[in-house]
Amino acid sequence: MTALGQDRNTSQLIGDVVRASLAAAVLIYGGSIVMRNTSGYVTKGQTGLGLIGVGIAMQRVDNSAGSAGDKEINIGTGVFKLANSASTDAITEADIGKPCYAVDDQTVAKTNGLTNGLATRSPAGVIVGVEETGVHVLFNEGILRAVLSGHRIFVPIRVATLVGANVYRVMSPIAGKVVNIASITEGVLTTGDATLTGKINGNAITGGVITITQAGSAAGDKDFAAPTAANTVAAGDELSLTVGGTNATATVANCLFEIERA
Repeated sequence: MTALGQDRNTSQLIGDVVRASLAAAVLIYGGSIVMRNTSGYVTKGQTGLGLIGVGIAMQRVDNSAGSAGDKEINIGTGVFKLANSASTDAITEADIGKPCYAVDDQTVAKTNGLTNGLATRSPAGVIVGVEETGVHVLFNEGILRAVLSGHRIFVPIRVATLVGANVYRVMSPIAGKVVNIASITEGVLTTGDATLTGKINGNAITGGVITITQAGSAAGDKDFAAPTAANTVAAGDELSLTVGGTNATATVANCLFEIERA
């Protein structure tokens, strides 16, 4: 197309509704969370990776026996009320303005379900309100992607040797909470295990110790620690890893601190 030389009758999508093609072999119920996969097709809300929240299904569409793109669905965008997760994953007023994550096609949680250092849930929407009977979630793919882009950052730190008791330091560029510490080795350990103790300004992070086991070790081994307390950091604070254990080989470990923005 070329630039306009006269007025144009530009069509308008009335209401906050988008239309999308379904992924293969999926049944989406009316009123359920709808998410887009990496191929651009939509599926039901669920625990899994590689998805992003789109909105709420305006009707039931059954593509259980179909291929991707065989059927389409109308999806409502805007703010909708969903079921809240439970226990430590329950969303509270303190989480307003942050992304929430899909547990199933009607339930959202405050975290990405970090397990063994890796996420297990995809983002559904942005939290805009909380009450006893549910969570008000804003569905808008553009807004959600913008929020996610600055929600968590990764601060790398290179541990030159897993022998001895050296301390390796880096500065936090943001305020928030350390939610994950991870390492990957470049060589084999001998004699014994190595440990890396995460600290903030010299104070140990609760649950912040990575143990790298010697038995069966190899280059590329990945290990994680999931902090549970004493993990609040301010912009400019020192993040550090202290080497420990009885490993006797000068193996390098490339590490990172994952920080959730305050």
